[in-house]
Amino acid sequence: MYSSIFWISINIVLSILIIYIIHHIWNYLKDTYSTKKTKDLVNTQIDKYKKIIDELQENQTNTQVISKNDFESMDNDLTAFMENELK
Repeated sequence: MYSSIFWISINIVLSILIIYIIHHIWNYLKDTYSTKKTKDLVNTQIDKYKKIIDELQENQTNTQVISKNDFESMDNDLTAFMENELK
């Protein structure tokens, strides 16, 4: 009776020890032979924000000014189109 309990406990201890050793070997190999991937989340977001701001400022300087005649012509065309659609 005691002999079987002794062997079961030895088996459990050895199994846990083997799992522990394999786990540490795996972590060592992973840390030694793989490259760590780090992502700079703060600066990438700041760079994206600056890029968007630059694009918006560039677009503001390149905006086309619509002359009053062109605006009135487009307004008349739109009014005529809406009147035709409502009939």
